[in-house]
Amino acid sequence: MKKLLICIAMMLLFTNPVFAESELGKVKDNGVSAEKNEQSDESTFRHFKNGMNSSLLSLVYTPIKVNIAVIGGVVGGLAYPLSGFNANVSKKIWSTSMGGTYLITEDILTGEEDPELFFSKAKKTRR
Repeated sequence: MKKLLICIAMMLLFTNPVFAESELGKVKDNGVSAEKNEQSDESTFRHFKNGMNSSLLSLVYTPIKVNIAVIGGVVGGLAYPLSGFNANVSKKIWSTSMGGTYLITEDILTGEEDPELFFSKAKKTRR
């Protein structure tokens, strides 16, 4: 575990944002526009940081979410016979505990996508 943390720290400290993809219009008359190059470097580094953050957060969040889903599955299974074989009770428990986001993605970190973290929200019908 200690070696893994050291490797992650080294990756974060010594990354060089030179992995940018070439873009059309970046090269003009055999000269590179400094402004576009800086934007590209910042964009690449931001994507790298968001990717690293999403993977590290997912390492923590996903096991917790899976445990909640398993517990919800067991509770929903027990609730079915205890509620007089009412399937709606079990379905509510299962959809609440098993629904939602299992991985933290880059879109969630940037705010482009809304997460349903621990419990999925009830779907609202549009009128």
